[in-house]
Amino acid sequence: MKVFIRSWGCQMNVLDSQVLEGAFAAAGYSMAEREDDADVIVFNTCSVRAHAENKVFSHIGAVKAIKERRPEVTLVVAGCMAQRLGESLRRRYPQVDVVIGTRRIGDFVGIVEEARLKGPGVHVEDAYESYPRRDISRRTGKSQAFVSVMRGCDNYCAYCIVPYVRGAQVSRPAGEIVDEVTALTADGVKEVTLLGQNVTSYGHDRGEQGALARLLGKLQPIDGLEWIKFVTSHPRDTGRDIFETMRDLPKVCRYLHLPAQSGSDAVLGAMKRGYTRAEYLDKVHMLREITGGVSLASDFIVGFPGETEGDFEDTVSIVREVGYKNSFIFKYSPRPGTAAAKLTDDVPIVEKKRRNNALLAVQEEISIAHNRAMIGRRVRVLVDGPSKKDSNRLAGRTEGEEIVVFDGPAKLAGEFVAAEITGASALTLFGRLADEAKRA
Repeated sequence: MKVFIRSWGCQMNVLDSQVLEGAFAAAGYSMAEREDDADVIVFNTCSVRAHAENKVFSHIGAVKAIKERRPEVTLVVAGCMAQRLGESLRRRYPQVDVVIGTRRIGDFVGIVEEARLKGPGVHVEDAYESYPRRDISRRTGKSQAFVSVMRGCDNYCAYCIVPYVRGAQVSRPAGEIVDEVTALTADGVKEVTLLGQNVTSYGHDRGEQGALARLLGKLQPIDGLEWIKFVTSHPRDTGRDIFETMRDLPKVCRYLHLPAQSGSDAVLGAMKRGYTRAEYLDKVHMLREITGGVSLASDFIVGFPGETEGDFEDTVSIVREVGYKNSFIFKYSPRPGTAAAKLTDDVPIVEKKRRNNALLAVQEEISIAHNRAMIGRRVRVLVDGPSKKDSNRLAGRTEGEEIVVFDGPAKLAGEFVAAEITGASALTLFGRLADEAKRA
């Protein structure tokens, strides 16, 4: 039996799909490279934006032809979109055999096996299932791995569907995380990225303040582990303890994804973000004062209901004031069931596109300046492997999440090297291997 798994969305979805690969392999399945070759097709979906869901609908439609040729194929739609739409997915698309929500990853393969024997089903229970044991060989790369530290979110930002589809926050025990990271490093992993919908609130559901900082301290001594990253951080729950940990623990990378979402107090209030522009900027100033400077990234939504031109200009100004390394910028789209869906979506799509493009242009200007300032510097790079745009070159990342492309032998994949930066674009640094780079 062969299974094909396709993922959309966040890094948590990528990790969930890796967990599912291991679970299917343990049950005797092999991985198919194409939908056409699979006995079971799994679409692990995202529901954060309408665009992400539309991509899935298109792929579900394409599977109809496969099912007509091979009716025995089982199509599974899983993840956030499955949790949100439930039974309506099967009514709309009869070719979907099984709908599995976000809480059932622990018994996912059993549900699929039962469906193959007994027929279609929908499994979108609200109860949280314990996180399954993972096959540590299924991971992002030879030397890199994602590690989930929590699931769900308690914030209920007005625009966000995540708390409704991922459920309430549940933090994993620190000892369990330490054991997983220890096993990963014993298998050759050098960098781990701790994942959570709001990673800096780790432990808050158990009444444990400062739990992420303590967890980072427990990971620091693990032999073989060299870099620790974590995403995504909510500004309200990110403060001095995290900043001092970034300063004091050598393995914690000097990179922070701290989404502002808007630079306007009016919009931040409507978004229910729980902080003001001034409070956000105070956090940024504190971070830089304590650490001496880190690479900062952000998310922004333009065209939120009620956003005026003045509100948008406040967002432009905060991007310029902070000087982010990069930002992920999105046009607002209503998500059914969220608080913002009840508001009038009053910013025309043409204006949303204009604001999106204008903010992208500002961020590109800043990103180019950030990257050009690194020309001539020598940086430490963890090599991912061949560059996606030029397979004859290598690509890797710095501890600040800058992408570096350079010439070098394929055997360096998974290794740390020293690179001298010789050029830059808004998204990429270009360089050459420094002397004795293999021992970097």
